[in-house]
Amino acid sequence: MGIQQKRKIYNEGEVLSKEGELSFEWFVLLNGKIGIFKGEKLVNSINQRGMIFGELSGILARPRTATMKALETTEVMCIESSIDEVIRNHPDIANKILVNLAERLAQTTDDLWTVIQENE
Repeated sequence: MGIQQKRKIYNEGEVLSKEGELSFEWFVLLNGKIGIFKGEKLVNSINQRGMIFGELSGILARPRTATMKALETTEVMCIESSIDEVIRNHPDIANKILVNLAERLAQTTDDLWTVIQENE
């Protein structure tokens, strides 16, 4: 199959993908800023060039867990590939995905711990 990729530009307010949508495309931020929304609430933003996002749906074969929306004019690389293909033929990308997921998990754990301590 191979990795299929194409550059896309999204204008401010334009949705890349909606929560609940079944889509296996994932993204690499080239420039701009993406908002991650649960319902109407902004829960995170991505503005670091090279950041990979939207990969969970592809890895888990599940609907999107959040809506991704451009917060300003934003350019991304849209990638369609199975995680098996990435691991087998692009270990550098697989490594970046794993590190990204580990960093997000560590941040989520820290955030949860902060909330628990505040509510004691």
